[in-house]
Amino acid sequence: MLTALIATTGLLVGLPTAVVTPGVPTPSPAGPDCERNRLTGQCRIAVTGESTSSTEKTGRTPGAAGGGQSGCVFEGQAIPCRTENGFWDAASGCYLTPTDSLVSLVHSASDYPPGTKFYRCWVVLGVVDGRPEGIERFEPVIREPGEPATIDPRVAAQRVVETMTFRAPQLGLSPHVQSASGDGIVNVPVWMWVTDPGANTTGPLTKQATLGGVTIVATGTVDRIEWSMGPGAVVTCKGAGTPFTRANAEGKSLKEIPPSPTCGHKYLKTSRCEKDGKFQVTATAHWNVHWTGGGMQGDIPLSFSRSIPLRITDLRPVLVASEGPATAPPHSTRPCS
Repeated sequence: MLTALIATTGLLVGLPTAVVTPGVPTPSPAGPDCERNRLTGQCRIAVTGESTSSTEKTGRTPGAAGGGQSGCVFEGQAIPCRTENGFWDAASGCYLTPTDSLVSLVHSASDYPPGTKFYRCWVVLGVVDGRPEGIERFEPVIREPGEPATIDPRVAAQRVVETMTFRAPQLGLSPHVQSASGDGIVNVPVWMWVTDPGANTTGPLTKQATLGGVTIVATGTVDRIEWSMGPGAVVTCKGAGTPFTRANAEGKSLKEIPPSPTCGHKYLKTSRCEKDGKFQVTATAHWNVHWTGGGMQGDIPLSFSRSIPLRITDLRPVLVASEGPATAPPHSTRPCS
């Protein structure tokens, strides 16, 4: 199953998942774009398939804010991007609050075309100890259709990020097989990697769009990928990992299989006592989307996860009788505690 958590959503969509195959796994079809809800602060995509169990990962990305953390500046000094007087608009030097009525000594609403926006203006005169000082101006700020800063740039940034085509990566695992089962083996290195690296799965992914007269440029990059290998075991990898090829095992015994140079794990026990006899391996790509526009900038953290099952067994010795064919002893029947 795949679960995507984003700093902006909450919708459930289904599609196939990756399946571990003997030797070198093959990726499953690409997943859908994530649909987001700005109000919940989450995005969830679920992926299920015949080989996966239905587990669901929920929760908000740590540190994620609804519109991202922002930075605003007046005459070279940092100021809040929003106060009780509205949102900061660098173009007018005001904190703006939308208003449906036009109060003006020199203007009339009929002077402007349909779609014109009117804002109360709290004009900034200076900054003292990081706090803006100013006064509400009688004359409003007027923005005709197509002119800048008709919405809060943080809202515009959030909406732009919602349209970016992020996807959870497809997973590659290298369980070294005893047979055609595709099982991994205790004490033999497992290599982990992303089978479909690219802008949508590992970044960087950039989008520029103009909403409400505000032009936003947003770039998402993957900070790290955390692999949950089973109960209590987490491996953090900085990149997409190194693909395992058959050449890595050519002419080597299982004890000679090298560990992955970039992203790997070694199991010390079998998965016999786990649900369905398999570990659920979950890879979570942690992104950061940095945006600029409308005199502001900010960061929106995202995370996208995909899970697949992996059976880990131990090597079974072959018993050779003085007469008759070789046989393998049964696996342990000890109860799971």
